[in-house]
Amino acid sequence: TLEGRALPNCVPIPLMASLPAADQRRAFTMAPGKRRIILSTNVAETSVTIPGIRYVIDSGLARISRYNHRAHVKRLHIEPIAQASAEQRKGRCGRIGPGICMRLYSEEDLLKRPQYTEPEIRRTSLAGLILSMLDWSLGDLDTFPFVQPPASSMIREGYKELLELQAIRENAPDRDGKPPACRYSITPLGRDIVRLPLEPRLSRMLLAAENEHCMRDALTVVSALSCEDPLTRPVDKSDEADKCHAKFKTEKSDFA
Repeated sequence: TLEGRALPNCVPIPLMASLPAADQRRAFTMAPGKRRIILSTNVAETSVTIPGIRYVIDSGLARISRYNHRAHVKRLHIEPIAQASAEQRKGRCGRIGPGICMRLYSEEDLLKRPQYTEPEIRRTSLAGLILSMLDWSLGDLDTFPFVQPPASSMIREGYKELLELQAIRENAPDRDGKPPACRYSITPLGRDIVRLPLEPRLSRMLLAAENEHCMRDALTVVSALSCEDPLTRPVDKSDEADKCHAKFKTEKSDFA
């Protein structure tokens, strides 16, 4: 949109974590006689310091990753940011000179928001964490002394998922009927799953594909489910990317 406005002496530059390193460096390069308009995700809230920034326009929104334990999917919700994130965004300007932050929301709205963003452990799938803790002999997740423990429903869903994958098993009481020290233990299949740097469900798919002799097809599916957006492309190689993507395009059917 900004490029279409043909703003004089202005260069719109995206800045997000999924971009290649070469494209990210463009945001830090001062072009002589040019004004940079940097469009960034909430990666700019971190300790990244971009030289020469004088103005910040804060939408007050961010895409927050949340795991839906009922649907077993991870979603990116557009949510209002917390007060701490708003202060971080304001701090992007004025580092080496006077700066101005323009917030596209009222001060009353800001004061009603939570002080901090909810920690990731309370909004992500716990199956991988549970399996790693059992592999490291750290005990059950229920009794681990977290500073901000996850919801009990998320813990139950994590155990349920691992039981479905046959990655863990429930320990039986001892001969005297006393409950075991650790409610669950990891299975040999679970140790194979935890060695792969993937979500437990995806790791289980690959291990099953090996037994079913369909690894080639399973690798394609798992790669598509675990990789970043395949449509992301380097800015300086857009023509080459168009040629690679062209073979996957199909014309609209006459009977569609």
